[in-house]
Amino acid sequence: MANTINACESSVHCYHCGELCNQSFHFDDKTFCCNGCQSVYQILYNNQLCTYYSLSNKPGLNQKVFTKNSYYDFLDQPEVIDQLIHYKEDSSLHISFTIPNMHCSSCIWLLENLYKINPGVQSSVVNFLNKQINLVFDAKQISLKELVCLLKQIGYEPQLSMQDLESKGQQTIKRTWLYKLVVAGFVFGNTMMLSLPDYFAKGNFLNDSTLGLYFNYLTLVLSVPVLVYSAQEFFLSAWQHLKQKKLNIDTPIALALIIIYLVSIHAIVIQHRMGYLDSLSGIVFFMLLGRYFQTKSYSVLNFNKKYSSYLPIAVTKWNNKKEESIAIKDLNIGDDVLIRQHEIVPADAILIHHEAWFDYSFVTGESQWIKKVKNETIYAGAQLKSGVATLKVSKKPSASYLSQLWNQQNNAKQDDKLLVTEKINFYFSIAVLSIGIIASLYWLLQHQHARAFTALITVWIVACPCALLLSSTFTYGSILHFLNKKGVYIKNASLIEKIKHLKVILFDKTGTLTTTEKPEIEFIPLVQKNIAWNEIASLTHLSIHPLSKAITSYLKPSSIFDVSQYESKTGEGIHGVVNKNFYQIGSAKWLQIDEQSENHFSKVYVVQNGNVEGYFEIKNQYRKGIAPLIFSLRKQYELFVLSGDNDAEKNRLQSWFKKGHLYFDQKPEQKNAFVIKQQNQGFTTMMIGDGLNDTAAFEQSDIAVAVVDNKNNVLPACDMIVQEQSLLKLDTLLAYANKSNAILRISFIISILYNAIGLYFAVQGKLLPVIAAILMPLSTISIVGICFGLAWFYAKKIKT
Repeated sequence: MANTINACESSVHCYHCGELCNQSFHFDDKTFCCNGCQSVYQILYNNQLCTYYSLSNKPGLNQKVFTKNSYYDFLDQPEVIDQLIHYKEDSSLHISFTIPNMHCSSCIWLLENLYKINPGVQSSVVNFLNKQINLVFDAKQISLKELVCLLKQIGYEPQLSMQDLESKGQQTIKRTWLYKLVVAGFVFGNTMMLSLPDYFAKGNFLNDSTLGLYFNYLTLVLSVPVLVYSAQEFFLSAWQHLKQKKLNIDTPIALALIIIYLVSIHAIVIQHRMGYLDSLSGIVFFMLLGRYFQTKSYSVLNFNKKYSSYLPIAVTKWNNKKEESIAIKDLNIGDDVLIRQHEIVPADAILIHHEAWFDYSFVTGESQWIKKVKNETIYAGAQLKSGVATLKVSKKPSASYLSQLWNQQNNAKQDDKLLVTEKINFYFSIAVLSIGIIASLYWLLQHQHARAFTALITVWIVACPCALLLSSTFTYGSILHFLNKKGVYIKNASLIEKIKHLKVILFDKTGTLTTTEKPEIEFIPLVQKNIAWNEIASLTHLSIHPLSKAITSYLKPSSIFDVSQYESKTGEGIHGVVNKNFYQIGSAKWLQIDEQSENHFSKVYVVQNGNVEGYFEIKNQYRKGIAPLIFSLRKQYELFVLSGDNDAEKNRLQSWFKKGHLYFDQKPEQKNAFVIKQQNQGFTTMMIGDGLNDTAAFEQSDIAVAVVDNKNNVLPACDMIVQEQSLLKLDTLLAYANKSNAILRISFIISILYNAIGLYFAVQGKLLPVIAAILMPLSTISIVGICFGLAWFYAKKIKT
């Protein structure tokens, strides 16, 4: 398998990229156009990854353009690495790259198998729609520079840019699109004007046929920038797919533009009459305009773009020893923030406390806690596990990264959907090409050449599956958009599909059915001595449990003391040392206290240095309107209560829920087991709670819903976030989500009807090319309008 270089016939194509060979490089009985393509093949061959070539014909990218590895020396600089990575623990680093060259399923397969090429790559997950790859790698085995060079070596060089450069890049793309649109519009207007003599005076202008001929030649020259610049994206898209022996909807459009130009050259040069160049420029102008509005519409509905726009998350700013609740988006570098146990760190920051324990499972998926000491960097997404900690913000909160963490999902589902879309595109394109050719041949046999040409061009332009393929995207996007406005935040559209099959809803009680805004609280002392209220409040104010918050609000401490050895027991209570006194605050069951009186209300006991001082009696205040919501939901779903509290409220709740559907004194593992039991019976389940003490049940349920208030500063591990004022309309909000079926049916029918009617007139040669060019993007925009309009119409009926 020695490497040799020989002359190569033009008919020989590179095994890797499919390009024609000018000279050949041979390896393993395969022919390559350049040393770069051969090198990529050798890497895949040596790592037994040649399956890459069976997934798509000639899937690789041409490697003739060479960039020296020394160009990436800046990636060895620690300050650059710190700016680019999202997370670092020991030698494990997390980073995301944009890969512009990612174009097919083979790319996805290869990029997600990088660990086979270099074991230093621990994981790689591709987001094909955003052309992004999320990587975890071991810096001891492969440096950041080596990782980038590896990606470049196999043909997927990442686009390296900081966030500000990315925004500039997006502006450049928008400007380029605008320039193409302006050029096409300018030429369209002028070619129409120059074609007026042919339309109204049979080519004579002021009785001078020569002047009309000059105008025709001028339109021929003016059309060149439209063809080679404005229409560039149609040709490039078609060519990229043709190289892979595939067809997409841009293929017939590109063919139509070429045929129009060639026929126009023949008409002007040979027949000395006007061509169809006004139609050519008009087609390009209106299609670019349509795609621009389509992209703008999609960007408006893309709810994942801005983290702060759909997560009602606040953070406690520590300013001059005073707490201040602010929105994460208002956080600045240098601000001190107070993080309580179970809260998520909102931005990269420096630990000010001497030490603290953090859980990075939100970032890494691994639940092992990590000890951090003073002046160490704490990365966004870490969850505090020990007491309270003060941190100094070192980076602005990253909207895209925190959004990505909350919105983690199985990318394989997206990829499967994408492959289905490619298949529809492929077969639809074949059908469009075939119909156009058949219609053209029919009219040629009828000796109607002009009609044959019109039929061929208009069929290829007017028929498009875009509206059909985008119906579900825009329908779900519109519904998510309006649910956001109603205070319901759903992480992805797949949840809407699950809502359609929902059968069982499970409620936590405290903070969900009840509210902690103005609870009735009374302390019942069991000893005759002065109670150190400030010491108790110093402990409860560290907890984010609704009952702890209510007690802190009730006590209104005049001063807060430092707490050591603080720990929170999920669903049971808290303990810690304040002024050398050891306090335990929690349930009687956890503290092993034998209660003498009946449980009519929730009780939170206080134990100081082993002695029971008394208990807080908390009368639950149920949310106004919660009873009508329960009765409404009972008509369609099976409802259960899974509460960690005692059964003091059983009699009241029994009138709302069915007999046997109330469960009290439930530990987290019992809640989880109950969810599994329902799922084993084939039921789709929804768990509704605060997301703090229900982690296991939340993770197990099909749909996890966290109820939050406006000052909530915890990022729950859930699928949906519902603001507390929107909870009372949950029945109508779920019904609204189910309206997607009706909207999809309507948009599908209209899309199919549009294509059928358009093709009916196109095959008869009764449709002008310019009109076809207007109708094609107009169909997509109209579908967007219908989806958005129907979603808006149904949303208007919801009053929250």
